[in-house]
Amino acid sequence: MHSSIPLTRTSLARRVRPAAAAVAASLALTGLAAAPAAAAPGVADVLDAVDAAQESIRLEGTLRDFTIDHPDMEYGKKSFGLRKGMVEERLGADGRPVLSEKYAKNPGKAMIQSESTFNQWFRDVPGVNLTEVVELTLQPHPAKPGVMYFAREAQSSGDKRFFFPADGRGFNDMRNAGKGLHNYFFTFELETEFTYDDPSGRDHALEFAFSGDDDVWVFINDRLAVDLGGVHGQQSAKVNLDRNAEKLGLEPGETYPLRLFFAERHTTQSNFRIETTLKLKGLPPSNITANYD
Repeated sequence: MHSSIPLTRTSLARRVRPAAAAVAASLALTGLAAAPAAAAPGVADVLDAVDAAQESIRLEGTLRDFTIDHPDMEYGKKSFGLRKGMVEERLGADGRPVLSEKYAKNPGKAMIQSESTFNQWFRDVPGVNLTEVVELTLQPHPAKPGVMYFAREAQSSGDKRFFFPADGRGFNDMRNAGKGLHNYFFTFELETEFTYDDPSGRDHALEFAFSGDDDVWVFINDRLAVDLGGVHGQQSAKVNLDRNAEKLGLEPGETYPLRLFFAERHTTQSNFRIETTLKLKGLPPSNITANYD
């Protein structure tokens, strides 16, 4: 039976299943790791995301694991392809994507069953998904000064690691789709923030780029900036914050949220790549509402 209790950083640490313990070591080597135990009393809630010793940026993300039985995972009626406009231009009042009216009326076009099933992707639903916090680490790009990146994809990883943070976690519904056994049925959410520095005081553009599959949406200041919805192969998009400052409502010197929503819901690949010149700061996930035993 599932129990629903308030979730704390301490209870999150207890939630790592035995199978996940064996995975943690390999994740640490690839830039992904289970989130550490709760911080000691008195430590600020906002994480110090910049690791000065390694010049890396540590972010905490929310992983929600599903099974193949969820109607939006391995959707039966195939309608593959990039689907722009799947979600509204603004996040909902609870900080989550809202399915657009167009796709609420015709959800099958985006390979989802209904608005109700879509609303489960980034919410904790007993019996439907299992939630865990994992760390994602951005490193300095070896060939692009000033760019931080994280890459788990076929194109850049010689060992073709891809992006499978749910392997050994949650329901651990593993499938062999020609890439070995992997857990393909999960969503991943990053919650971070940055300060929009005055363009006149720097010599580079502030940019955020993403490449991956399947559905990906990035919201800056709660406004849609990257729109890569649908079940598709690896797709890429980049937003220049300076060129889009007015559209995104950015003012120099102010701090704004950046939120990324990712869904992997179909075999056979899972690609995930971030490149950015933003000085991102990690935040504790705020959209976790329940713990499932």
